[in-house]
Order: sequence, then C-alpha cells, then structure tokens
Amino acid sequence: MKIILPKSLLSGALAFALAAGIAVNAQTTRYQATPNSKVQIDGTSTVHDWTVNGKIIGGAIELESNYPLDPAAETLPDLKVVPKVDVSIPVSSLKSDKKRMDEVMLEAMKYPEHQKITYKLTELKPKAGARKAGDPLEFESKGEITIAGVAKPYNMAIKVEKIEGGKLKVSGSTPVKMTDHGLKPPAPALALGLIKVGDDVKVSFEWVTQQKTDTAAK
Repeated sequence: MKIILPKSLLSGALAFALAAGIAVNAQTTRYQATPNSKVQIDGTSTVHDWTVNGKIIGGAIELESNYPLDPAAETLPDLKVVPKVDVSIPVSSLKSDKKRMDEVMLEAMKYPEHQKITYKLTELKPKAGARKAGDPLEFESKGEITIAGVAKPYNMAIKVEKIEGGKLKVSGSTPVKMTDHGLKPPAPALALGLIKVGDDVKVSFEWVTQQKTDTAAK
C-alpha cells in the first residue's frame, strides 16, 4: 500500500532535515580567553559612589567559522548556529582601592563558597538596521549570569571587534540588581551600619579572546 504524506508535513520534515544538517556540518572557530581583558562594577552608597575592577575574564567562544566578522559590512546576516559562549570571572580578582571594602564585598558575594561569576549565552542576533562601515559589529544577546549560585536571565547589547593577532574583543554592559541573586547589599559594621550600599550596580566589560583551531560544532 502506498502512503502519501500531506505537503505540509513533507515541507516541515525537509526544513527539519536541512536545519539538522546545518547544525551537524557547521564548522566553528574557537576563541580562547587571553590576558588584557577587564571588568568593572560601579555602584552607589549613602556616602559615595564606588567602583571595583578586575583583569581576569576566563572562558571561550565557539563561532561559525564562515560568519563574516567584516567591519566594512553595512548589514550582518543572522547566525545559523547560536555561538557557544562560556565566561567565568574569579570573585577574588575584583578589587577596589580599599582593603576593607574588598573584604566587605567578598563577604557580601558569599565568597569562598561561590568563587566565580559565570555567564552562558543562549541567543545572539545582529542589531537591526544598517550600520556605519568601520564601527564595531553590534549584536543583541540573551544569556544567563550566575552570581553566588543564583542564575538569572539578562538581555544585553554587545559589540564585537576583530583586533590584531587574530583576536576578538567583546564589550558590553548591563545593570544588575544584587537582591536578584540573593545578595544582601552591604551595610558595613565598622560604620555601625550607617553606610548602606545601593541594590543596583552596573557591570561593564571588555573581553579579549585569541583564535584557536577549528572544531566541529556539537
């Protein structure tokens, strides 16, 4: 007996097969974290604004090998496969210019129980509209940041630049609310709790990665 499938089912099966083929056969280039990265966290308190800085951003990017990271392009195509991006920042590497402030910060971030801030990318799309040739490539990203063991989703605009030596520099910033990650904004005991830190902070970063050998996408 001959079975005839509806056209809609056939077209859907074909689309799935093509998508699966792209996912399996796509080649990726790996960019590994390298020195010269930086992260900055800016916040407020009842006394003054404050800043902590770090110089270590670990992790890697796996990006479609043939994706055109061309600064001269007027528009960017959609990515066929979501890049694999894993980021880690050692909490102990974040420093202010005051030892006591660093101690308070580490305590507030539940260190050493939670020693890293991590990020995983879940979606990446080129920013809509035309762009000016020569400017950094701009994308809209979705991902998950984990601080003190609590993961939360974040939408973030990022810029990507190819720099000398086969490197990629990824930069961006996002607001973060401490209490979203189960953190209590510090009120240092040395000031009898009169100094209170604001719940909202801004995290900014420049992440430098070095191109490695191609690997098959998983």
